[in-house]
Amino acid sequence: MKHLSDEELMSVVQAGDFSPASELYDRYSGRIYNFAYRFLKNSESAEDATQEVFMKMIKHANQFHGDARFATWLLTITANHCRDYLRKAENKVTKEGEDVLITLPAPAERSPHRNLERQQVKKMNEKIIQEALMLLPPDQREVVLLSRFQGLTYAEIAQVAGCSESAVKTRVFRAIDFLRKAFAGDSRGGNQCLNVG
Repeated sequence: MKHLSDEELMSVVQAGDFSPASELYDRYSGRIYNFAYRFLKNSESAEDATQEVFMKMIKHANQFHGDARFATWLLTITANHCRDYLRKAENKVTKEGEDVLITLPAPAERSPHRNLERQQVKKMNEKIIQEALMLLPPDQREVVLLSRFQGLTYAEIAQVAGCSESAVKTRVFRAIDFLRKAFAGDSRGGNQCLNVG
């Protein structure tokens, strides 16, 4: 099945054979987890989101018509899940008066052969990026994640976000402008986070 395109695999899933779902999971689970983690800043929630997205992919397979790339369709499901999660979390915070989202540090480097200094720099950069992303409102955070970290075009982001392409451009511009101003005097190199992607 590895030789089949995403769209061909989805055709098989749509026909009722769910065996290609594992190949699609192998191809996209890392991207989905990455996006959800950066959006929600919570590894447990990102893991749950990844599982939920692939369950929704199977459940709603017939809603994929090939109008957009499969990756765009899957990221739309992920973005919707993350938005719903944040809405529910905000409602819960309002009702209970406490913060539901737990801030966890970036995952530790696993390779024992890596230089300790490189690990620390990587962790520091990840922390700076996460801090910067969390300063943004969710709609701006979403478009930055999709454009800079997932490599989607503005047209594809418009599909995911459910808005016009010009609205996407405005959100990206405002987000980048806000981050530049927020990190203008940051001696840790906050401006560098804007070019990561």
